[in-house]
Amino acid sequence: MGFKEEFKREMRNVQNDVAKEVEKYWAIDFKGHKIEIINEMLEEVVKVDGQIIAQHVRKSIWSHIIPFSTLKGIFQSSDGKTHKVVVKIGGFMKLNVTVKVDGKQLLQDSMTIQFLPWSNKDCIVPSIEQQFHQHHHLVSKDLPDDDFLYDEHHLKLAPGFSDQLHSEQVSPFYTKKLVKLFLEQAANPNDRTRKVTYEKIKDEKVISYFHEFLEMFSEADKDESRVKEEAIWLLEHAAHREVVKFALLVLGTGKCEEQKERLKIIALHEEFTGVALFALTNGTANSNEAVWHIAKNVEGWGKLEALNFLDASREEIRQWVLLEGLKDTVPGNASALICADKGKLDIELHEPAISGKIFEGAGTIILALLYEGSYQTMDDYEYAGQALMRYTYHAKTHCQSLRQFYILTQIHEYLQVDEETWEERFSANWKPHEKRAVEDNIGEIAENPVWLKQAMETLQNSEENDDYALPAAQFYGADITNILFEKINNDPLNYKYYMSLFALNDAQIIGELIEITNSFGDFNDLTDEQKMVVLILVEELDNYDGAGLEFLEKCLQTSDAQLQYITMQTLFEYNKMHWQGTEIELLAQRYAKESKDKDVKELAKQLLA
Repeated sequence: MGFKEEFKREMRNVQNDVAKEVEKYWAIDFKGHKIEIINEMLEEVVKVDGQIIAQHVRKSIWSHIIPFSTLKGIFQSSDGKTHKVVVKIGGFMKLNVTVKVDGKQLLQDSMTIQFLPWSNKDCIVPSIEQQFHQHHHLVSKDLPDDDFLYDEHHLKLAPGFSDQLHSEQVSPFYTKKLVKLFLEQAANPNDRTRKVTYEKIKDEKVISYFHEFLEMFSEADKDESRVKEEAIWLLEHAAHREVVKFALLVLGTGKCEEQKERLKIIALHEEFTGVALFALTNGTANSNEAVWHIAKNVEGWGKLEALNFLDASREEIRQWVLLEGLKDTVPGNASALICADKGKLDIELHEPAISGKIFEGAGTIILALLYEGSYQTMDDYEYAGQALMRYTYHAKTHCQSLRQFYILTQIHEYLQVDEETWEERFSANWKPHEKRAVEDNIGEIAENPVWLKQAMETLQNSEENDDYALPAAQFYGADITNILFEKINNDPLNYKYYMSLFALNDAQIIGELIEITNSFGDFNDLTDEQKMVVLILVEELDNYDGAGLEFLEKCLQTSDAQLQYITMQTLFEYNKMHWQGTEIELLAQRYAKESKDKDVKELAKQLLA
């Protein structure tokens, strides 16, 4: 989010807080008539028996620079007598209201406007607890402060994901100040000290100072009982998620056995799983059963956190990690490595014989380790060579489905790297005999023609899922070109078929695939699926110098900055003679001078240099 958008969001939040704070209501009785006075951010209203008799509407919040409003109105009683109502309402630091009817004062009230950051809002932990006690699980992962963090222009992140994205650390001065403020709050708890600490906490992510805070806080002189009391106060009153996390962090610095059941409930919400488990494991005794229960009842980033905290030394838990640990977690991250390590995958696979369930669970973990994501991969697993050697050995007994054979094709593909990479592997987590054994085991299993037969039958049946059949057919080097084109004709937006054809490294095939995009119409109006196909074609063209120039020109002509940028990246791989003097060069010159996207502008200049 840019500064401008961030400023708008902050102003919106401030305005909403002020509106809630000044929203007040009074009701009085006058000879059987109900007189109501309603004060809101942009309006003051007087009603008698439900009918508006006076109203003052403000055009903006800045009109409060004139702090008082006087509202006058009349109403008629049942005996026909007319009564005059005068209401004076407003103030600077206090909201004062005076109500007179026929000159007689019926109400005079005054209240301080404090603008406490937790007031007039739904508190997070009580809302989670209420939901749990009502349904015995969390039916919704929405939080009361979602509107504070997001608006209609920004996608809401999966619970716990924002902490995974965060990399910036706060300065030590921030953490030192926060420790000081919280200890002042604990020593003298009141609205003033709590407000100062609360405001300091809510606008920085706890993950950015987690470890520094623990270190500084452990060295500070403090009253443990008062610290716990104020941490619990924050936990019960927090209307912002970072304040909840801070309270949990503080609870975890001491003993909090009496809060154990509450921590177990909070940990079921993935936004708080990690820090709640920190408090649970540090502050309570015999917590591992609770951690295991939570691991079985959360998903996504929460499950990753739970796996980190889980002690799997007990056999029942270790078996669960092997068989269920990856279920409902986030693919392409460290969870596969955690499951391999804590489940003792290498030891399990070294048994002379294993069950079908263990083979299936091991395959799921191995496939996840092979995932080429931005987190852990097979090369990070200490026992990669041993595990794959033993897995492929057991596959000779247990490989019974196309999915299981598909895992073997992915292991085979993992082996196909240059000698330099293998030298690194041999010095880290592989031995030459393990590599040879894996190759021999896969080769022996592949001698059975049933796998190629199943793959071809699946591909020829358009109604079946072919995610496993495509790699199997490619493993055998089967010619499936015609089948793939037929599938693209039936499903032109399924990019996996395009990717399979790329593997043939055939310029004529690339040309035929580009022609298919003519049916997409104007590239300025591409659907998300059409854009994905166009992007992968543009990226693939960098292997074919001079090919598809009309297609690339069409991509450059769009107003889509991403498509412009990727297209120019491909053109960098071309000999300039192919596009100099053409419309492509003119477009690049225009973007180098006029593009509003800084990255596109800079890349266009580099392309023309």
